[in-house]
Amino acid sequence: MLSLRFVGTGLVGLLLLSLVVPAPEVLAEVSDSAPSDVSGSAEGTADGGGVVTISVESSVTTAGSGGGDGGGVTSSSSSSTEVTVNPVCYYKAGKTGAEQASQIDKNKAAAAERQKKQGNKPAKNGVKRPSYFLKSGNSYPDYESHRDDTQGRWYSRYCDMSFFDPKNPEEFKNERKAFFDANRDQNIWVPAGQQAPRPYISGTRLAKVAWDAVKIPAPTVETNPKVGSQGATLVGMDTWVWATGNTPTSVTAKATAGSTTATITAGSSGLQLSAPDGKASCTGFGIAWHSGMPEGSSPCTISFNRSSAHLGGSTPLTIKVAYSASYTATDGNSGTLPAITTTSTVNLPVAEVQTLTTNAKNPRQN
Repeated sequence: MLSLRFVGTGLVGLLLLSLVVPAPEVLAEVSDSAPSDVSGSAEGTADGGGVVTISVESSVTTAGSGGGDGGGVTSSSSSSTEVTVNPVCYYKAGKTGAEQASQIDKNKAAAAERQKKQGNKPAKNGVKRPSYFLKSGNSYPDYESHRDDTQGRWYSRYCDMSFFDPKNPEEFKNERKAFFDANRDQNIWVPAGQQAPRPYISGTRLAKVAWDAVKIPAPTVETNPKVGSQGATLVGMDTWVWATGNTPTSVTAKATAGSTTATITAGSSGLQLSAPDGKASCTGFGIAWHSGMPEGSSPCTISFNRSSAHLGGSTPLTIKVAYSASYTATDGNSGTLPAITTTSTVNLPVAEVQTLTTNAKNPRQN
């Protein structure tokens, strides 16, 4: 479950994994007649790889009611979600001990017969090729001792590239290499009632899944001045804008699968403002206006050159916060992740000064 609690300037997440492995009766036939290390098809994902369910618990510190100056009151909330991941590489269920031994016997017999017919005749291009099948069984260590076993099964290394972008083959190659380096045996014997080794999930894949699972709150803001009963801002006057409520300034998430942990760190340069008839100048998350603060001291403002009368009485102010992210993992992987941008819109009344009945005070004090 993804549980979010808002407490500060970072989002810290821990992903706990539970592994569901299919029963051995769900088979994927692996012939002894050819190597079985790699598959590029999309069909091989449901019979032996299992599904990893990721639970995420996170906490966030928000900008609070004081904007980016740290003077606001933080707020908190929570939510939850679950994410499932199809492992790319794993040991895939194959034949029983008896079935595999029978297949190897057939392969060896066919190879011997083929070699007998060939005799001493040279092969094509004058090169006598050794028969692959004469070595049949070499990749199934001690298969003879499992010849009569009809319950235990052989499992073979298997990788499915259908979970990766075909335009980025290097990512799949790296995932495959890491799995093969950690699991040197092409085929392993698994007695009845026991499970094959846990599917491999790299730090890169963990980070991507965790980043996709993180739900960052949309930005909320306050503005000043607020004139009249509608709380309008004024044409030609800098409108102060600052982040409030559940607007994170940075995000951190952690994902753990087995012995591998991926840590994601994301940050934002601040609020991005846009509106019809408006010109924004914003750095960071703004600072809250307080009585006595001098004009021009806000790092985040927007100025309007026209009232919102032609827009039905209010001008839509769009607020965006873009978070760029990178990750490091204990398995040595690191890199960047796609940016996430959160967006919200505030309907802000913009009025002409001459249309308002005001006192002689600064409009910000109304």
